[in-house]
Amino acid sequence: MSILGQLRLLWANKTFNYSVLMLFALLGVVIPAWYLEQQTWVTPLILGVIAAALAESDDSFTGRLKALIITMICFAIASFSIELLFDTPWFFAAGLFVSTLGFVLLGAIGPRYTSIAFGSLLVAIYTMLGASESSDLWTQPTLLLGGASWYYLVSLVWNSLWPLQPVQQSLSNVFNELSLYLDAKRNLFHPTRNLIPQPHRLKEASLNACTVYALNECKTTLLNRSKRGHVDGPSDRFLQVYFIAQDIHERVSSSHYRYQELASSFSHSDVLFRFKHLLEMQSIACKNIAHALKLGNKYSHSNDSLNALVELQDSIEYLETQNRPEWKPLLVQIHYLFNNLATVEKLLSNVSNPDIVNQDDNVLDDTNAHTPLAMWRKIKSSFTLDSLLLRHAIRLSCALTLGYGIIQFFELERGYWILLTTLFVCQPNYSATRQKLTARIAGTVVGLLVGVPLLTLFPSTESQLVLLVISGVMFFAFRLNNYGYATGFITVLVLLCFHQLGEGYAVVLPRLMDTLIGCALAVCAVYFILPDWESKRLSKIMVSALKTNRLYLLQIIGQYRVGKKDDLSYRIARRDAHNADANLSKAISNMLAEPDRYQLDTDECFRFLTLNHALLSYISALGAHRQRLDDESIHLLVLEAHRSINQHIEVIEENLSGTGSDATHTTVDQFDIHRRLSEWRDEDDRSARMVLQQLHLIYRMLPELQTLSTHLKPEALSQTTPES
Repeated sequence: MSILGQLRLLWANKTFNYSVLMLFALLGVVIPAWYLEQQTWVTPLILGVIAAALAESDDSFTGRLKALIITMICFAIASFSIELLFDTPWFFAAGLFVSTLGFVLLGAIGPRYTSIAFGSLLVAIYTMLGASESSDLWTQPTLLLGGASWYYLVSLVWNSLWPLQPVQQSLSNVFNELSLYLDAKRNLFHPTRNLIPQPHRLKEASLNACTVYALNECKTTLLNRSKRGHVDGPSDRFLQVYFIAQDIHERVSSSHYRYQELASSFSHSDVLFRFKHLLEMQSIACKNIAHALKLGNKYSHSNDSLNALVELQDSIEYLETQNRPEWKPLLVQIHYLFNNLATVEKLLSNVSNPDIVNQDDNVLDDTNAHTPLAMWRKIKSSFTLDSLLLRHAIRLSCALTLGYGIIQFFELERGYWILLTTLFVCQPNYSATRQKLTARIAGTVVGLLVGVPLLTLFPSTESQLVLLVISGVMFFAFRLNNYGYATGFITVLVLLCFHQLGEGYAVVLPRLMDTLIGCALAVCAVYFILPDWESKRLSKIMVSALKTNRLYLLQIIGQYRVGKKDDLSYRIARRDAHNADANLSKAISNMLAEPDRYQLDTDECFRFLTLNHALLSYISALGAHRQRLDDESIHLLVLEAHRSINQHIEVIEENLSGTGSDATHTTVDQFDIHRRLSEWRDEDDRSARMVLQQLHLIYRMLPELQTLSTHLKPEALSQTTPES
């Protein structure tokens, strides 16, 4: 690759691009302070830049302007209120508790307001750090707001010059995740007689969750550039590619048969190797699409995956010429798989020209609150102890207020780092808090060990300002990918900032001790104050996963009567089912990081996750092959089977929620439907056989799901999990 090409690739990298933006923003406040010989300005200006950057979220130009105005108002309220109440501890403590509660609940409106709320609390604590040295009410808040204003000005100009880059990056990330998903999927096509699918299913569930999160992030990015869900202008082409990615995801996540049976029957044939090779080529194609999207280049589809598809077709035709009766039903499954991957191939080739794909409905589901009344309703809905957001708000408010009490009781001069640490470490659940805790302590220790020698080796003001800017840039470069490294760099930045005030070495031990105290407060808060143990919520999350799968199946079955239609209601049902599956995977992962006494039976939880993901995969296969069924008798059988499946899943949901009984809810005709689903006629067209087969696969797993639901329902959990 040429030097120009390497530079272009580097510029398209999200982390590098953001780091350059932060470099301009930090230099823009450090250079004027140095030139005017105002070293006391450096710290509040830089802290203002940091708070603004942490409070910012992606949006269109007009959206950024609106968010900027709201953010600056919140920053001003936070900073000036600290200056006003700083010398009245009781009022200060009450204000700290109430404002923290209010700011966190502001996040109920949406992610943008969550960022603004966090940034406002950060500005408040930054104001506390210098309030004791502040000579008047105005100087420090003005400098903090000045640093924030400068950052937002630079950011507005920056994003105006490259307005579509966030869309390209988020869409590129979607195809990167699809590439990993396809690569993992090919492991199911290993021709061995003892294939054990559960480990592969669990890995698939994890990768599916990553793909779902990437799709959600991309959808949010597109929504930010839409008008109530309608995307027009330059982003419209990317919207079409996003819809293609959704279709590919539905087909990749689908399962058409029990793979272990295919692996056993065709262990001496090359057909499964052909499937593996095709999936590998399509995985590479997705990676190439991601690369082209990131650079803004036009994607040119390679012939490698098309050649692999043709070779696979030849292999299937050769197997058919063998006329082996035992292979006949299995070859039907092979054809379903082939048709599915052939459609994936067609979708991949359409990425270069997405306009040729006919989309029934180009509107995105916009659930954002756009009016003050809608915003208030979202906040009001969190006024219940069942709300995870309210519980987190109470925990954080108590932890910060208790931290302030410790500062006042022991008269800690630089003790406000306790609050800063608590704010960063205290997360909505124990698992996330534990991860932040370890990274924060390790990063602080390393940062102090590195920072102290730097103060000695580079004593001049100019050299320290250069290191300060570098530390700030590196903090933002590692903030999302490695919080431990980010903490190390921000610790170095703090030392350099306070050295400008003549206190560099004096803050080393206070910084370390305050970090330890702040971490202890955060952990105690999530452990003792309204704790949200995943084991307590797991049955609700399982019910949600089953319910969304049931509603997704309902949408699909309806389209076998009227024909395929990718309208908004269908896409919402599909997205909800995948989101619920991803949430279940995340919840079980979080539970494993919690104390042993709060964990459920790991094997049963993983088995339920495996079955739920398999259920979603079977339903996705039905969705991938949607088309009108003309045979009325087949359609009636499908409707009967769906009604029976729907009832059975509802019973499992009731069992998990604790509202059902232990009795087996089986209607008289279920066994007959089960038999009829497993016996299709040779003259039935392939579409009809595929529908019957997928419904039969779903039927086969329902008894085990019901057994698991009995073990995992709330009454059973209360016997194994202590009360919190």
